[in-house]
Amino acid sequence: MKNSDSFDKWIVFIVALGTIYRLVDIAKPFSGRYTWNEGHYAVTALNYFKYGAFSPMNELGLDVTTTPIFTWLVYLSFKTFGINEWSARIPSLFFAITSILLVYKIVERLYDRDVALFSAFISAISPGIVYISRNVQLESMFMALSLGALLSLIYYKDTRETKWIIISMISLSLAILTKYTAVLIYPALILTWFKYVDFINERRENVRLLLYLILPVLPSFFWIFYSFSVNPDLTIWYFYKPGIIWTFQSSITAMYLTVSKFVPEHFGYVFFYSFVLALPFLIRNLNKHAIVMTLILPWLAFIFMIPGYYLNSNQYYIYTMLYGLSILLGYSVVNLGKKLSDVNFLDRRYFKPIAFTLFFGVSIYHYNIFFNNYFTDFSSANESISFQSARHVYQDNIDQNLVVADFPSTMFYLGGDPDYIHLAYNTEGLIKAVEGGRYTYLVTYYAGNKTLVRVLEEYDYYQIAPRAWKKKGV
Repeated sequence: MKNSDSFDKWIVFIVALGTIYRLVDIAKPFSGRYTWNEGHYAVTALNYFKYGAFSPMNELGLDVTTTPIFTWLVYLSFKTFGINEWSARIPSLFFAITSILLVYKIVERLYDRDVALFSAFISAISPGIVYISRNVQLESMFMALSLGALLSLIYYKDTRETKWIIISMISLSLAILTKYTAVLIYPALILTWFKYVDFINERRENVRLLLYLILPVLPSFFWIFYSFSVNPDLTIWYFYKPGIIWTFQSSITAMYLTVSKFVPEHFGYVFFYSFVLALPFLIRNLNKHAIVMTLILPWLAFIFMIPGYYLNSNQYYIYTMLYGLSILLGYSVVNLGKKLSDVNFLDRRYFKPIAFTLFFGVSIYHYNIFFNNYFTDFSSANESISFQSARHVYQDNIDQNLVVADFPSTMFYLGGDPDYIHLAYNTEGLIKAVEGGRYTYLVTYYAGNKTLVRVLEEYDYYQIAPRAWKKKGV
């Protein structure tokens, strides 16, 4: 029992550390990596104040391609804590902390408590997990719900109590409603089901399995049908991305960059190459790691299918894979510690604090390089504060004249209302908007290039802020 108490203290420490780590820059502006997603969902939540909670409005207009579950939580946070960046991130922070605990409980059941602690610790401090898990995007919520579905199913297999399969189905259904790609958790769930088959009434369990596979996806099918009835063109675009063409070469490129660049950057180079060194050891017992591997392989297959969209600044699709890697690395580190102890190289009592300290130091260094520097935050490059120009136009535009911008994050600081704020997405679109003569203001996320500035001057716009222009005579 003493050992159990010690482990309880360690998991409290890990959760506290993971929370503090995510709180450090929780109030930063919506800039840097995945700024588009943060702006998109924050704008949607902001517009509930004007259009109502059942009208999700953003840069696309009325947008029901995804369910409003996540943005409702952001809206509730806005109402509770005020409209700002950190309150928008509170829901994601909650699910990020929950995920750390769920990783611990799942791994404790699949392996042991030592592995559970190290896996939870790595998932708490891995740079990409830290960054994405507190962002205003769907990943943190659907991951926690997916892990909850997996843990509940494990409990069902252990106890045979019906309540656990019901909880698992509800959690799975909410995960898919949050983000449709959560269906990729199905391989892990199916493998879990058959890995622990030991039932007297096999026929009853087959019926339950069939219901388990079908019922959780039905609400999402109904929602997709609703989305298609509301706006078929937008729904088709959302699912098929007609402008992005699949090629075998782009798929190979996506896979290569995933392994050589995106996963190492997000997981942490030291963590990733430590995992690579441990691969020969892990491969020896693939059956033991099969469930964890299903957190990785389906997402690799998915990336192979959508390389164009993935390579277009959507590398957060590796998010679930990072949790699988955390568990496998945790298992490898624990076994390394045991071997060092067996040869009397390092006392087992000191291995955990030494490893935790080294890993955390490496994580901080890596996070600062790839997720917290100028190269991932262009928003304040020539402005005194981030989004200074958008904030200025918001104050100046009291009559709500038409504004054209190029990023949802910029749109958020302009007020977020698609009734008078429109997006042009790129320089070519901004130039066409200027030439059309409808817009009083133009605001950019990046500093305007020379071609755009020349067109603005040609059409009688003058600069009123580092990245904002206004039409003369208005």
